Amino acid sequence: MKPYQSYEKQYDINMMFVLFIFAVLSCLYIYFAVGNTTIVIMQAAFFVAGFIIAIVVMHFDFEYYLNLHWISYAFGLFMLIVLEIVSPSSLAPERLGATRWFDLGFVNLQPSEFMKVFIIVTLSAIIYKHNNSWTPKELKSDVWLLAKMALVIIPPILLLRSQPDMGMVMMMLAITVGLTLVSGMSYKLLSLLYGIPSVIVGAFIVAYFRFPDFVQNAFFRHIEDYQVNRFHGWLRPLENPDQGYQVAQAMTAIGSGGLTGNTEHDVYVPEAHTDFIFSIVGRETGFLGTALVITLFFILFYQIMMTAIRSHHSFGTYLCSGVIALFTFQVFQNVGMNVGLLPVTGFTLPFMSYGGSSLFSSMLAIGIVLGVRYHAKSYVFEEK
Repeated sequence: MKPYQSYEKQYDINMMFVLFIFAVLSCLYIYFAVGNTTIVIMQAAFFVAGFIIAIVVMHFDFEYYLNLHWISYAFGLFMLIVLEIVSPSSLAPERLGATRWFDLGFVNLQPSEFMKVFIIVTLSAIIYKHNNSWTPKELKSDVWLLAKMALVIIPPILLLRSQPDMGMVMMMLAITVGLTLVSGMSYKLLSLLYGIPSVIVGAFIVAYFRFPDFVQNAFFRHIEDYQVNRFHGWLRPLENPDQGYQVAQAMTAIGSGGLTGNTEHDVYVPEAHTDFIFSIVGRETGFLGTALVITLFFILFYQIMMTAIRSHHSFGTYLCSGVIALFTFQVFQNVGMNVGLLPVTGFTLPFMSYGGSSLFSSMLAIGIVLGVRYHAKSYVFEEK
């Protein structure tokens, strides 16, 4: 038997078709949200540019990232540092108490959106190289891998905290969690690492409702007022109309849609075309519309997962897994905050919310996945 490898250059037409449907739905619901054709045209232009980004990145062999990942990581870190030191009144204006964007005139560029993709590439490369160097696996190697991954994510997290952008910090951590789950680490170690925080969060929620005075003295008095308000707006949105106004309006809008939508009952939702676009889906097209959007996300995740499974290169599997972790957490968080299950964090809904930076970074991630499929190597054994 003689092994050889061949290249099967394949475009993932199914994934591109799903993204096209997202593009159509995004423009439609953004119009329902704002009634402004100019913004809809801008979103359509963003999608055209996004598809170009994805196709260009797809033709770049993903194995090259093993040598270039530090360059992309350094570039992303550099953008965050520049954002930190640039005067807010010039290139990086302050908005809603945060400095997160470069104002380029035709588009607002958010460096953290691209940094999350660079984090996926860098962590995937670290896991791949580590697993090739440490055989057989042991506890010491797992701990060392965790340490290396922590050293990578700590610098951007510190910069993101100063913006402040805790939502993006959560996203970085979600990516890290997702990649550790497929890295081959001991599940006993992972259970200990993630089980304790899960128990703490559950205990906090119980204590919030059962022992509010204790939570106030032990926790809330040690954090900023705006952070306290977010907890109240999350856990008691209807009882705290000021802090939970956005969530309450979103929940009302979704509830007003019923099964097929109710355009006559127009419920106002702040930031409807960005963070709360899902509430517009529910308001305009009801349960059927929201089910369609969620189903499309499941189809997209399935396609990415199959690309990861079929990849004969573990680095490609890690890249796809990181992208799945990114999109899954982002969708779960955005839909959760729209229905009042999770706190408001400023996450956009991928491929649906208005915005250039979010869409471009999502298409960049999709381009990497398409590249894993396009540059797949098939290993064939033939009789000699």
